Amino acid sequence: MIDNFKRICLIGWAKSSISLCRVLLKLKKEVRVSELKDINNFDNFLIDRFSKDGVKFEFSGHTKDFIKDSDLIILSPGVQLNSTPIEIAKELNIPYVGEIEFAFWLTKARFIAITGTSGKTTTTFLTYKLLKEKFKRVFLGGNIGIPLSSFILKTNKNDLIVLEVSSFQLQTILSFRPFVAALLNIEPNHLDHHSSFEEYFSSKMNIFKNQTKEDYAVVNKNMLLLKEVEKHIKSNIVYFSEEFSNEDFSCAYRIASIFKIDRTTAISLFSRFKGLSHRLQFVRTINGINFINDSKSTTPLSTIWALKQLKGKTILIAGGRDKGLDYSVIIPYLGNVKKINLIGEASSKIKKALDGYVSVEIFGSLEDAVISSFQELDKGNILFSPMCSSFDMFSNYKERGRKFIEIVKNIKN
Repeated sequence: MIDNFKRICLIGWAKSSISLCRVLLKLKKEVRVSELKDINNFDNFLIDRFSKDGVKFEFSGHTKDFIKDSDLIILSPGVQLNSTPIEIAKELNIPYVGEIEFAFWLTKARFIAITGTSGKTTTTFLTYKLLKEKFKRVFLGGNIGIPLSSFILKTNKNDLIVLEVSSFQLQTILSFRPFVAALLNIEPNHLDHHSSFEEYFSSKMNIFKNQTKEDYAVVNKNMLLLKEVEKHIKSNIVYFSEEFSNEDFSCAYRIASIFKIDRTTAISLFSRFKGLSHRLQFVRTINGINFINDSKSTTPLSTIWALKQLKGKTILIAGGRDKGLDYSVIIPYLGNVKKINLIGEASSKIKKALDGYVSVEIFGSLEDAVISSFQELDKGNILFSPMCSSFDMFSNYKERGRKFIEIVKNIKN
């Protein structure tokens, strides 16, 4: 399929586009990059280097003249389907795909793809580690932070590729067919990107779109929308529930069992697992107070998962940029929550949803919220689990999490 395309335009200049550039140049393709932001937002050294290799760039907008001669458009994950580049593509009848779909064309390796509203990163990592217990050549990538295109040319048909896939990445799937497709859960999310929950749900269901009777679908037996999900599945269904300490572990084990990895191996790995950075990450204990960094949480469902893992009185620090979600869904899980301290653009909306169920206060900065939480709690947990995206105050969840850790480490006993 790749031979049909000579001139390829990348929409958006981000991590996946940089990896794609390298791949496309190795494949002797003509590459151009169209980016909405100003050039001053990017590393000029990298742009200059690719320019010397023949890559053409346009910044500060997407123009028809720049895109029109392309044979194929590849979208960065955050590009919305009602955006200017898509309108241009439709007008000129230029096919468009995402990075996951394009990279899939370049390998015969078997894919294990994992999606869901929350828990994707932990489950993907654990699945990768379990498969590594038995197989030598297993690759990890996708939404977990490693572009699929960064290693795709190194793979062969006997390899396994474990991918975390988001609704953004699944939205433009054409032929992508994972041998195992796993769905952890599904609740409203990214309603600032998707036009409706129906569109979000439809994007998630694309993970099963091209599977056959030779493939496997691993799904959560306790999902509220299980019956609707099952309508989209044509492969062999493997159900999981909370048979281990949480659904992430249970899902990873059920995937591994398809590859004949036994329960003893899974239990051993899970007992050694200390968590991922920014996902229920223990930072330190001061005077009987545990500080927990859960900056990866960008939805109420993720925060609910975090609250269910903790014991003892907890002060929750939350807030950030709103994604159009319903924060009231956490109300049944506030039993051990003494107070919620809020930051960011969504703080007023969250306060309105939760006022009357728990004490809620709004702060001007993360540091103020952390220090106040420390002063208010005698013993227990301070959980930083934002329920929102980070883009109002930070560039991403990692920067946000690092800031929380820095503040905590500067607290004196």
